[in-house]
Amino acid sequence: MADLSGVSWFQLLRGFKHAVGVTPHAYLLQRRVRLTRRLLAAGRRPAGEAAEAGFADQGHLTRAFRRQLGVTPARYRAAVA
Repeated sequence: MADLSGVSWFQLLRGFKHAVGVTPHAYLLQRRVRLTRRLLAAGRRPAGEAAEAGFADQGHLTRAFRRQLGVTPARYRAAVA
């Protein structure tokens, strides 16, 4: 993307953070957690949703989910069920 837009990688990161408010990696994690929230609210199980949402494994999902929402995916699913 940086090459296509004619800027350096660092300039692209700064521009993205300025426009969106977070780094591209943080944005991607937020989107993945948001997708997982929708899937869990629909009654799906956390173990299967990790891969579908793009996380490396369930532990990666759990850490990101807890960091953003303060609860584990299983507790979130139980609360919305």
